[in-house]
Amino acid sequence: MLCLVGGGAFYLSAQETLANVITCCDELKIKQAMTEEVLARILTKAAPSLPGNRTGSDYLSEQAFEKIKKRLPAGSSHDQLLAALRQLLEQPAQDHDTEEFQTLVGHFVLGMTLEIGSTLQDEFDQAALGKELGEKLLSELEKFPRLTEEDLDRSMFQVNLSEKELRRIMAMERKLEKAPVAASAFSEFRTLKKNITGRADDQDLWLVFELAEYYRPQFPFVDEFLKNYRRLGAEFLSAARSLNDLLSAAAK
Repeated sequence: MLCLVGGGAFYLSAQETLANVITCCDELKIKQAMTEEVLARILTKAAPSLPGNRTGSDYLSEQAFEKIKKRLPAGSSHDQLLAALRQLLEQPAQDHDTEEFQTLVGHFVLGMTLEIGSTLQDEFDQAALGKELGEKLLSELEKFPRLTEEDLDRSMFQVNLSEKELRRIMAMERKLEKAPVAASAFSEFRTLKKNITGRADDQDLWLVFELAEYYRPQFPFVDEFLKNYRRLGAEFLSAARSLNDLLSAAAK
């Protein structure tokens, strides 16, 4: 398996930093994908005219390239250059420049893993909070043998659920949308988020999902995220249906 960052010490540090932060998908797969991404960016700097190069530039990958550019074989193919970069990353550093290269690559991997993982986790947590409020309200209302308007108002206050949010939950099933067949990860997420939270996606998420989509065949962390997000949505919908049934029965 490809060593994600140069040196075991950095790898352990990264593991400790991210421990228990990302639970909605496999953090290791994000690290692996971002290792491939930084190597692709460095390779583009090394041979910009080679076919199949990834676009994208940043300070860390540019500085990493500067540290080892004289070590890369001239006139090599895409695969040969990539193999040389992997060797420099995986093997113990023989000099200060290689050590710096490994450190810069490690910073890129950790930074991007935090950015992508935290973004996905934030989206998951926001949706989970709405689901939990709906389930808490349902649990409170089920305690009353004969539900009254006062009981509903008091229970909503106890769980901190607004009337607007209750109306949205009640209309959830009626307003459900379906993602297009063979939708991209981002397209499916947008539909799911609208169904679960009632809010449109933040367009700033596009880059996160673009990277996730590109590395989806090798490192499908976005599929894990979507699976968990779908499950959360199904649980929320089940609570919404139960709330609808309970309130409809109480209104008769």
